[in-house]
Amino acid sequence: MTVKILTSEIEKATKVALENRHRFMVILCSKDTNKSLKIAKRIYRRYLKISKKEGELLIVGRSDFIERSKEFFEGKFVHYKDVQNVLGETYQSLILDLTNGFHPNDLGIVIETIAEGGMIVALSPPIESWQKLKSRWHEELVSEPYSVDDVVPRFYRRFIRRTLLAKGVMVYDVDGRRMIKPYEFERVEDSREEIILPEEEREISRKLYKLCATQDQVRVLETFEGYFDRKRDRKAVVITADRGRGKTAVLGIVTPYLIWRMFKVLKRPVRIMVVAPTPYAVQTFFKFLIKAMIRVGINFRVKESGKLITVVNSRFARVEYVVPRRAMVEKDFADIVIVDEAAGIDVPILWKITEGVRWMIFSTTIHGYEGAGRGFSIRFLKRLEGCEDVEIEKIHMNEPIRYGKGDPIERWLFDVLLLDAQPSEITDRDIQLIEEGKFKFEEIDKDKLIEDERLLREFFGIYVLAHYRNRPSDLVILLDMPNHKPFVVKVNGKVVCSLHVAIEGNMDDETIKKISHGYKPKGQIIPDLMLKHYWDYEFPKFVGLRIVRIATHPSVMRMGIGSYALRRVIDWARDRDMDWVGSGFGVSPELLRFWLKNDFTPVHITPQRNEVSGEHTVIVLKPLKMHVEEKVENINVDFVRRLIEYLSDELKDLETETAMGLLKSLKRDVEIEKPCFGKVERRRMKKYFQGQSLYEYVSDLIRPVVRYYYSKVEKVDMGEEEERILIAKCLQLKSWRDLGESFKIYKILLKAVQKIWSMYYEE
Repeated sequence: MTVKILTSEIEKATKVALENRHRFMVILCSKDTNKSLKIAKRIYRRYLKISKKEGELLIVGRSDFIERSKEFFEGKFVHYKDVQNVLGETYQSLILDLTNGFHPNDLGIVIETIAEGGMIVALSPPIESWQKLKSRWHEELVSEPYSVDDVVPRFYRRFIRRTLLAKGVMVYDVDGRRMIKPYEFERVEDSREEIILPEEEREISRKLYKLCATQDQVRVLETFEGYFDRKRDRKAVVITADRGRGKTAVLGIVTPYLIWRMFKVLKRPVRIMVVAPTPYAVQTFFKFLIKAMIRVGINFRVKESGKLITVVNSRFARVEYVVPRRAMVEKDFADIVIVDEAAGIDVPILWKITEGVRWMIFSTTIHGYEGAGRGFSIRFLKRLEGCEDVEIEKIHMNEPIRYGKGDPIERWLFDVLLLDAQPSEITDRDIQLIEEGKFKFEEIDKDKLIEDERLLREFFGIYVLAHYRNRPSDLVILLDMPNHKPFVVKVNGKVVCSLHVAIEGNMDDETIKKISHGYKPKGQIIPDLMLKHYWDYEFPKFVGLRIVRIATHPSVMRMGIGSYALRRVIDWARDRDMDWVGSGFGVSPELLRFWLKNDFTPVHITPQRNEVSGEHTVIVLKPLKMHVEEKVENINVDFVRRLIEYLSDELKDLETETAMGLLKSLKRDVEIEKPCFGKVERRRMKKYFQGQSLYEYVSDLIRPVVRYYYSKVEKVDMGEEEERILIAKCLQLKSWRDLGESFKIYKILLKAVQKIWSMYYEE
């Protein structure tokens, strides 16, 4: 077959794409990249002649591919390592380097920049190569002691199989000059809803309405018309959408109106805090904010950090991007808090950011390569809805910005990256079986998993709906890496719990020595931490099972399924003579209770919060052998000793309930001396207990006693509120204001201190 046949297919695809406001893709397969580039140039010229599109061409690939491409194309050249920089941008067409594989997260970003009527040309190795293709990314990921030879490219195998089934995609064999897959399409009625702007003058200027690219965006602006007129003191707007629906852009468009309304009330410059997992996520917001401010005649100044906009200042307002960790501290100084990609932020941190805030706006992706799931809706939004003083307005945006509804390339992308995975529907019969304990635990064969689309989607769909921030790369790690394994719990044939585990340890002396000198081994999370933080040279030699993820179907949570799954996976590890089972997770009181309830022992916490999620990471272990049990107990004792000191400094802002759970995990007394006090000190404490002195005058005595108390296993009978206040004030050194600043708080603390003092210093 000659290239003329391919050109004919390009002509047909271009016309259909233009008529339907869709995109299409052609994959050129060859051993010779230059041959593919020559054909790519020819069909691109043909596409331009028919489409008459003048938008910019994006060329994405590795260094050698970019250099070759410059001989054939003019446009914007972007290396894969810099693809984050094109987030939110729009291009007419794309030349994409797939010759050596690709990182799945990058694929999602670049494909979604292409506008309606656009052509995507992907250069691929020969079609059969995908069955054995291993990319540089695989080499970077594979855990020691494994090598890239142990990797099985299941993700790529599924990728090419699903691609060959997709509409809107044609595949051409350059070397054999034949069409492997011709262009197929489905016509779509009403691919774009007509935009109807409000006829009469509204509070929001028509100049802002005219920036809207879809009727969905118009509806969002209309919703904000009444935002400040609600009855309740606290107000929240929640915008949800799939990727590419313009939710971030519309927040930028509406912000000048929010500034105007608040400036009228406050009679001073307004502070708007924009929170998101990364500054990249809010560049579209700032881009449209600037457009909107120009439209309504507001002069402004822009501040950048590393070529990314972080602040827009004017005489009316300061609009500033703030990382989640910093937002928790500064939210009291904000008049409005806007949280973009809210599902990418851990729920306890999200709650802290917005606690007590009067005006809140949330935007989040339901499906998309940012890794957002519906944990935001399930865990955060339900809690917010339970606040009687908060009035919530919800908006869901359906229509894509860059292309029309039903775009086949979006369907293909969602399919190959599993962005639209959903778990099974749970029936009353399923719940009855769960209540009867009729579970089935299974290890899943990964080769069978990629052949069984229903099972794969049920497995991964639970992560999408649970509290995990998913990325397409997570799927690759599970499917391709030799030490990663999937397990499920099924009820009535349906997946109700998904587990992703990784085998770690079994490290040789040479690698252990390298780690002790600063080397970071790939994938060996727990052995690496145990060596670097506790200098245990023996632990990395043990073989253990790290639970990377465990998630229960949201419809049947708190029914014992997760604990059942843990017991079974522990049995699985024991049967294979493993030494330990462990996990690392962004800690919250709820999650910590789950692991403690299942007899896992905390052994490490990161003193710093994660910059993106705002979480502290906790490592827990469950020993499976006697000699490992003794080792874990020793490490836990050292951990709690350190924790007591960290709580007054690095962990001062740790949730007190979490601190309480970690302190109670102590397995054996820490060997430290009891504080010794003379007559004067004892008399000072007596005056405090009699109400004749204040805490501030005896804190130098109370704090060392409380630290000593928590270094011992034996405890006095103390209520949860007493203990919470005791830890917060005496170990975390929180202010009275943080604790509620009431006479009741003072009395509770006095009572708790008295119990401990009586235990050690009763005369």
